[in-house]
Amino acid sequence: MSLAIVPLAGIAIPMVVVPTVLFARHVGRNRQYGHLERMQALKAGVALPSTVRPPGPGAVVAIGAGVPTVCALAAVMATHALPATPRDEELIVRLAIVWGVAFLLGLCALATALVLGLLLHRANAKAATTRDASAKPAFDPDPFDAPVHDFR
Repeated sequence: MSLAIVPLAGIAIPMVVVPTVLFARHVGRNRQYGHLERMQALKAGVALPSTVRPPGPGAVVAIGAGVPTVCALAAVMATHALPATPRDEELIVRLAIVWGVAFLLGLCALATALVLGLLLHRANAKAATTRDASAKPAFDPDPFDAPVHDFR
């Protein structure tokens, strides 16, 4: 083992730690600003937007097309890495396992993308109908008025 690895590790550790700390501070500040914004909106009586964001169409496409593609590429690389043995039965079994797993993972990804696509379509359709049909404001101040009692 070379002693040159110790100074290289000493140089490399700050190169990993400093960006990690800066990123953590950035995420923390964004979370704090979001919290302050929500508290100010509550204090002002403004309706809060929903914080739950469903996956967009890009996530559905990434799951539906990206995962099966990566599975097929991984199966091709695993097939290429298999050693050529004189016994063809072992090779056929190994190939069947590699491609079967790739096929099952791709099929699961396609099913997941189908379900997410249906949920996304249903959410967009529900948002479109509620947005058009609702003329009532999100916040009605009348029910929240305190009754004034005049006890004279």
